[in-house]
Amino acid sequence: MALLGQASLSEAIPMADAGDDVLEATVREHASLVYKVAYAVLRNHHDAEDATQETFIRVLRHRKHSAKVRQPRAWLARIAWRVALDRRKTRHEISFEEATQAVRQLRAAGTGAEQLAAERQMMVLLERLIASLPRKLRHVLTLATVEEMSSVEIAEVLGIPEASVRTRLLRARQLLRQKLSGLLEGKYAR
Repeated sequence: MALLGQASLSEAIPMADAGDDVLEATVREHASLVYKVAYAVLRNHHDAEDATQETFIRVLRHRKHSAKVRQPRAWLARIAWRVALDRRKTRHEISFEEATQAVRQLRAAGTGAEQLAAERQMMVLLERLIASLPRKLRHVLTLATVEEMSSVEIAEVLGIPEASVRTRLLRARQLLRQKLSGLLEGKYAR
């Protein structure tokens, strides 16, 4: 029995219809992609999960437009990309509990401390080099390498021509290679 001023559950949530089955199928099929796109931007498991949920909430709100979508994978990736970029602006620092949990996971994996440190240093170096790329190049490189999206899908996500995607990707890789080789040559020069 609902209290005064409160709607009952059946009044608050409309009955499921055929569109909900389509949405559920879409979530099942593309949840992994949406999560990966969000994680590529946010680099945090919990934030990526939240962004994934927000993406599908937006899809639900605008499901009447989904019939017009020709490439649902790219459409969802574009929504996830924008949601993640919005969330990154308001991102919080890592908590002590999250850091502690990460250390426990590394210890459980049984990897040596020196190997972990070397791998982490290389990842930090690569992340910094990628972050130092111009924004247009960085976005294309992230979607192509981390998310393994095709140039057609990246073009759809970013709203640019496919030829521009290929050009930016080539330029990003060249710049990254130059920066990395410059750093490594300087470090190992005798």
